[in-house]
Amino acid sequence: MARAADDRPRLTPWPTFRDEVGPLLVEFGLPNAKATPEYPFWHLQGSGLWEVQGIPAELAKRAPSVGIFNEHHPQAGFTAETADLLCDPVTRLEAITTICETYLGDIDRQALFSRISLSGYTTSGGLLTPWVEETGGADTDEYGRSVGPAPRHEVTGSVIVRDEALARRVKELEEGRCQVCDTALRYLNRPYSEAAHIRGLGSPHHGPDELQNLLCLCANCHVLFDGLEIYVDTEGLVRGTRGDRAPRPLRRAPGHPIDEAHVAYHRDLCNLNAQ
Repeated sequence: MARAADDRPRLTPWPTFRDEVGPLLVEFGLPNAKATPEYPFWHLQGSGLWEVQGIPAELAKRAPSVGIFNEHHPQAGFTAETADLLCDPVTRLEAITTICETYLGDIDRQALFSRISLSGYTTSGGLLTPWVEETGGADTDEYGRSVGPAPRHEVTGSVIVRDEALARRVKELEEGRCQVCDTALRYLNRPYSEAAHIRGLGSPHHGPDELQNLLCLCANCHVLFDGLEIYVDTEGLVRGTRGDRAPRPLRRAPGHPIDEAHVAYHRDLCNLNAQ
């Protein structure tokens, strides 16, 4: 699923699978269990969602040995149909949530996600990965103390282009007040609020930049919302993910449509990360 989120090929060569999955089985598997990546590599075919290519038919009548895998270099991964389904961020989140709830209830999910390139699922905003090149550091004096300006980095990467008119529109509709706590902030003698995307624009969420996917929040609630500390339940009440907040209604101004599918996606992310 991490490969699907990263748009990598659906099939993984056996040596790569062995070297990547083996350590994960040791770190996140049952205590004192052996690392046997050959078992999921082959037996996931029983799900009907997985396939193995590259093993001669006469050797595939029963589970091949590791030696056969090493000799024939097969590839395994989701079937083409399953891989296509997992390209959809909503379907992928549902699948990840189901697996975590069914099999990984006692696992540190954030640690696991960071190991398998699914860190984007630990926030609602998603991730952007810039390329950073060191262009110079600050000068130092004879005692090693920094003098002059702070060091700079050259950063190259894709940047999501947000519609600033939409951000202004949601703030106007909500009169600059936070939809969660009803706070109206001022900064530099002007009203200050933030347009928050419900389903993040970054990878792996790839939410749309549209009014139906925006909330007007104060800076504090924006951080809590993106950090999956608060969510909107099916009754329209804002709750704490850890049950440590009194519920309160999400204020919705007339003329501000909100797509419930985006709200449900964010809620599922919070449930995935609540342990």
